[in-house]
Amino acid sequence: MNDSKDTMRDQAFCDRLLGEAQAGRAFSLASILATRDSMPRGAGARLAVLADGSFIGTVGGGRIEQIAIERGHAVLAGAEPASLVWETHERTGMACGGDALLGVCRLEPAEALPYLRRLSKVLAVGSLAWVVEHWDDPAHPRLDLVDKPVAPVDPFGTDPAWSEATRTYVEPIAPDARCYVYGGGHVGQALVPLLASTGWVPVVVDDRPELARPEVFPAAREVRLVDFRALPADLLPTARDYAVVLTHGHMADVDVLAQVVPCHPAYVGCIGSRRKAAFARDSIVARGVVRADADAVHLPIGEDILAVTPAEIAVSITAQMIRCRAELRPVRPHQPTA
Repeated sequence: MNDSKDTMRDQAFCDRLLGEAQAGRAFSLASILATRDSMPRGAGARLAVLADGSFIGTVGGGRIEQIAIERGHAVLAGAEPASLVWETHERTGMACGGDALLGVCRLEPAEALPYLRRLSKVLAVGSLAWVVEHWDDPAHPRLDLVDKPVAPVDPFGTDPAWSEATRTYVEPIAPDARCYVYGGGHVGQALVPLLASTGWVPVVVDDRPELARPEVFPAAREVRLVDFRALPADLLPTARDYAVVLTHGHMADVDVLAQVVPCHPAYVGCIGSRRKAAFARDSIVARGVVRADADAVHLPIGEDILAVTPAEIAVSITAQMIRCRAELRPVRPHQPTA
């Protein structure tokens, strides 16, 4: 799943639109519904032009963004109808060489309010729902939110899907994946705000009372004081979560890894040198972890950018997690041109 920022999974973006509708102001919504080849952002990216002439969100910058803003202003002003167009690289001249299916519509307060209120509630409680957009009549698209998956989306998937045959767009509205940060030292403190800004929900876990405090990690969803040797069940990652191990010592790292790795999260990384890596892997294997799972831990952690300072290391970790998240996305076949 992509970073949720500036999508309908973004609580702040959704609530800003809800505020516009509650104030009785219409707005236009530009949406990337599908892409082919390389584009700055994938399906689900949104940009809204507001009644005061400003805009929020982004569909990726460059010429595609300019088109979305221009068309958004025109649709909001009533100078153009809603539209659904494959913006090809031949049309946009974008150097990335990809195409994007761009839908632009005007939403009146009366129709937007019930949709956005339900969506905001779903996002607030972290439940699962599906945005369904019907574009069979591009001049009058219909937006809905349902609590059961519908074609063409995989009911167990997390990525948006577009059906050219029915002109239907479906997007799962699932909570962002959590990232459990085991260790709240200098690197953890630099890492948490980066994770929060790039589509993860950070949860900080530490055994030091002076660090396991919410005020130290204002960007974290939760901060917990625990014994690293016996992590509570609710602080172990699921298969869609991420785990970063940054404790204050080798043995504490091993304690955490021995409990986290068997959960098979989407990503596990542990700070340390290559010499430490062999020790940590052998130690958790001795505690019953399968060797292949131990070898899959990102240790040393982070992209190799010669990072030294805590801030640089945090950037390298975030970069590696972004790459791993992208690699987990399914490869979708190209959509036929409309």
